Amino acid sequence: MHAVWRRRNPAERPELEAAVREAAEEPGDTDAAAALRQQIKRTLREDPQLLAELAAQLPPAGAVTITASGDRSIAAQTIGTAVTGDNTTIRP
Repeated sequence: MHAVWRRRNPAERPELEAAVREAAEEPGDTDAAAALRQQIKRTLREDPQLLAELAAQLPPAGAVTITASGDRSIAAQTIGTAVTGDNTTIRP
């Protein structure tokens, strides 16, 4: 969000600030979320360099990193049922 803020024209920042505030105060308000998305989309449309910078921070399409750590840890991209071996079954 800070990157979007920095790229906005100072005259446009109050509108962005209001959208962020309303979305934060009413997390379940879909209209507030939509207004914030519109602010972000406008900034990305007007600043292709910012769009490229943000896209470069995303993992490549299809890339998945899965880490399991610790005793009896399990990890997978999708787990239907996990049997831990200590008479515990974990279901999604």
